[in-house]
Amino acid sequence: MFELSDMPPLQRFRVHKTRDIEVVHAAVANILCPHKVVVSDSEPLSADALLHHAALPNVALIYLYYGTEVRVDVSQLGFFLLEFPLSGKATTYCGSDTVVFGPGGAVVAGPYQQFRTDWAVDCSKLLIKIESNALENYLSTLLGRRQIRALDFDLKIDMTAESSSALAMIVRWILQELEQRGSLLNTAPLAGEQYQRMLMWALLHSQPNNYSRELAAREAIQIPHYVSRVERYIQEHYREAISLEQLVELCNVSERTLLEGFKRYHDVSPMKLLKLTRLDYVHLALKEADPAHHNVTDIALAGGFSQLGKFSTEYKERFGESPSDTLKG
Repeated sequence: MFELSDMPPLQRFRVHKTRDIEVVHAAVANILCPHKVVVSDSEPLSADALLHHAALPNVALIYLYYGTEVRVDVSQLGFFLLEFPLSGKATTYCGSDTVVFGPGGAVVAGPYQQFRTDWAVDCSKLLIKIESNALENYLSTLLGRRQIRALDFDLKIDMTAESSSALAMIVRWILQELEQRGSLLNTAPLAGEQYQRMLMWALLHSQPNNYSRELAAREAIQIPHYVSRVERYIQEHYREAISLEQLVELCNVSERTLLEGFKRYHDVSPMKLLKLTRLDYVHLALKEADPAHHNVTDIALAGGFSQLGKFSTEYKERFGESPSDTLKG
């Protein structure tokens, strides 16, 4: 079962403590997405509303307590949302599914259905937002192919099941690391990417979804050591100039063996994986950058691209918009 200490999580990351629900509403809308909040007329605020917020590269962690009975309505999330009630009761509606749950329960809502949730007066939640493109791109990497249909999870998470223990452990670990100022998560620039990757791995493997069988079958395959080694090298060094010859030398097999291994287990060549990794990095960096202080050229160069015209074409093919459009938000 998923449990935390009696103290609300993310204490170091308090954003608001207020009796003004509209202040909290505006802040949550900025972190998550535009939504409607309807406050029950029969339930006055029993205490200050609380909002705590911390961020990883593609993940937002939120502790939220309204202090009154509310209904939250979103036409479409546009991202994956995990809800962990820490006190009180909640009811979540996603598409045609409904879950009534409290502490020890959880749900994962997808980006493609209408979403609504009712909070009891004493309800507080840990919310985890995962960008849909980040989770689906990571899934495609695990499957060894780049084209996937829309990812869809079962709404209700059984946190009492043994299969959910890894997800619960990783969420608790991330929260603990965020609270420690000297932890790797707070001091190492790339640590956030590694932590969120573990979170996404646990979610994909523990919660039933439309790719669960394929993931299980994939895990049963023993990927050759040279393929895994090159993949890790690309993930760690994608900003650098890398040639196929370097990768062949790194894994100590023939070029033909390396290419055949990548074709069989990833359905892309090593250099294609390198390009896709760079594109994903630049996409994230552009989304997070302030257009008043950053530009596409500098971000693309920092991501390992040197031919900017070719980069723009490949970027638009992958994400459906130009790099400058992403930067503008």
